[in-house]
Amino acid sequence: MRTNPFSLERGPSWLTVERASVIRDRLRKAAERNQLLSEQAPQLGGNRALLEIAAFFSEVTEPLAEMIEALYSSALLRSATTVEEIMRRMAQAVGSTPLPPEVVLCVCSTFVRLPSWSTLAVSRSPNTTWRLSWHQSTIPLLRAAGGTPPIVVLVTDEPSGKVLAFRCLQSPPTSAELGLTLYDALVDPQLGQLSLRPQLRPPARLVIQGSLSPEMTQVAQEWEMEIREGEPAGFPFLRQWEAELTGRMLDPVHYLRVFDRACERTFGYAPFLQKQRRARWMGWHSRLEYDPAWSVAGLRSLLPSVVAQVRKDGILEWQGWHYCDREADILSYWAQETVTLRPSPLTEALIWVYWKDGILCCAWAEELCHEDGSYRPYWFPYPRLGE
Repeated sequence: MRTNPFSLERGPSWLTVERASVIRDRLRKAAERNQLLSEQAPQLGGNRALLEIAAFFSEVTEPLAEMIEALYSSALLRSATTVEEIMRRMAQAVGSTPLPPEVVLCVCSTFVRLPSWSTLAVSRSPNTTWRLSWHQSTIPLLRAAGGTPPIVVLVTDEPSGKVLAFRCLQSPPTSAELGLTLYDALVDPQLGQLSLRPQLRPPARLVIQGSLSPEMTQVAQEWEMEIREGEPAGFPFLRQWEAELTGRMLDPVHYLRVFDRACERTFGYAPFLQKQRRARWMGWHSRLEYDPAWSVAGLRSLLPSVVAQVRKDGILEWQGWHYCDREADILSYWAQETVTLRPSPLTEALIWVYWKDGILCCAWAEELCHEDGSYRPYWFPYPRLGE
């Protein structure tokens, strides 16, 4: 865990004579792309440019710059505004004077970080169309309240009709449930036994049944997908499968297994079985870098959000687990404040923490972490994985 740099004795200056010219060139390039930065940056041209830059960054020490770089260059893709707020709270925690916001912004702009879409993680399919829809099944499920047909949420490829992901619900799907089904379609088909870091292939177009919610519109923007509303349409494959089971009543798990086997028989892919295999591959020891949402930030927008409050000791308590940030103990600077968390679909040990719509940190459940830094996946080792 990183130490609060404001609690250290003043270290060497970050801006050395050798580094000044490089910093100036990086600031120039960043200012061309960012209007706000061009207004707040020091003078970058003329004979006095290097002196102006030296005066502007005079309070930035090497430890402070290293902390800013770690926060900003992280795969979490924090905004410069969030980094500035973290640094401000770190300074206040030890009674030090914080760096001016414009200085933190300019320091951030001198570092290079991976874009939201890494070509190693995302390969867009230009001519593909997916449909996200839901259908009232005719097969009753055996429940305590009696036999009730489920609502089946499907992500299918058009025009083949191949089922990429599905979920069974007792009521019409919420935006969160639609997001999770789309998450399954993006992640699960690309996972192979030889690699736990899939290369995602999002579609160029997404057709969603019904009206577009603000959440799904935001998802389309982040994923750079064309999205449009679609009329409810029949799904012949589902109806044909249900016709074969007329008069049957299934329990919920049996329904999933039978429908999954029908998908495998018809399309060569079983979404539910693939989810089970994913849990087995990860075994007891999963790591942050194995979570697709770590390398593809856009996946986090598909996850459901829950409002929670940080405890006085910097711990987030949720569903009986106690979450803390291992990177720089960031949550301790948000003690007794409200944040938004997005739980990982892969493991209950990991959550993504947001503040004012921006990513703040990721946090781990202390009870589920191992000494080597790995943590327990969600379903393993239960025999009916993913159910």
